[in-house]
Amino acid sequence: MKITRFLQLIFAFILLFNISCTSDFEQTLEPITYENGYFITNEGSFNKPDAEVSFVTQDLNFLQNDIYKANNNENLGDVLQTMAFNGSKAYLVLNNSNAIQIVDRVTFKKQATVTSNLVNPRYIAFSGNQYFVTNNNFGNIIQLNAYNVADNSYVSNVSFPRTAEKVVEAGGKIVVQTDGVTYGPAPNFEELPTGHTVTIVTPSNMSKLEITLPSNGIIRDLISYNGDAYVLASGNTNSYIYKINSTAGTFTTTTLTGIAKAQKLRIDSNKFYFNDNTNKIYSMNLTSTTVPTNPLVTSTGNAYGFNVIDGRIFVSDASFTGSSKVNVYNASNGLLLTTFNAGIGTNGFYKN
Repeated sequence: MKITRFLQLIFAFILLFNISCTSDFEQTLEPITYENGYFITNEGSFNKPDAEVSFVTQDLNFLQNDIYKANNNENLGDVLQTMAFNGSKAYLVLNNSNAIQIVDRVTFKKQATVTSNLVNPRYIAFSGNQYFVTNNNFGNIIQLNAYNVADNSYVSNVSFPRTAEKVVEAGGKIVVQTDGVTYGPAPNFEELPTGHTVTIVTPSNMSKLEITLPSNGIIRDLISYNGDAYVLASGNTNSYIYKINSTAGTFTTTTLTGIAKAQKLRIDSNKFYFNDNTNKIYSMNLTSTTVPTNPLVTSTGNAYGFNVIDGRIFVSDASFTGSSKVNVYNASNGLLLTTFNAGIGTNGFYKN
């Protein structure tokens, strides 16, 4: 099944009805809304305001690209890093625009723009009446900012010595990826490992507790699931999943023996899903000690964007010069469900 962008046809059909209306009959057009589906973030190309968001319905039968511009009549911005939700709102973190655009998650109409104290913002998490944003300019600004949800006012920040990347809420604490990789100079941009820490931040006072993980892999990903934080680290031979106890500051380890250079980690329906640098996607039960020997899926392209939602694996072959290709697979058997084109640099998938 191939999804086609037929929104224009729907508008044309409605227009014909409008033209045929007389003064005795007026038709009210219902606005398009975005419940019961999946948002797709398109990073865009660096130094251009061409970041965008796509939407596909839950049945995967209808796709609309460029929904921010369609609903707000303006460009979204430069480098859409991530997206997150809190209540009725969606937060769009724009790295190179140094901004967060807040929209209604149903209508996608803009509600507010946040720019205060943002320097290359990366990721966002929520706890209580605040939200927390990592900032990292790979130089003198490496920190976590706190903001009030009610009015988006800046509260405070806490700094880290090497990096500030992924951030999640787990067990009432904010967990920050404070190591991983940085990058060497152009044109090679080689990966430079920075260390092996995650840091637990207490929201009420921004105090820090640093946890040092084993030095047998580079930290690649950080996620939360059912109140726990999980860290993915990978080496040249094996990879590792660390389950973090954010209250005690301890961790347990699952070793992915024989799976080298794992890159991304997700959890869906009590199963781990992770991919390696050859685009092989594996799955295993959350409590299993048996490591899979065969991949569930070998995706095409660069697997730049990756998520598993509702028993479906979403993976993108991102292009930064044109449309990116998205493949959706059945997470149980690995069968391809559909393929469609999204925007430039597709990097994420989110359930609404």
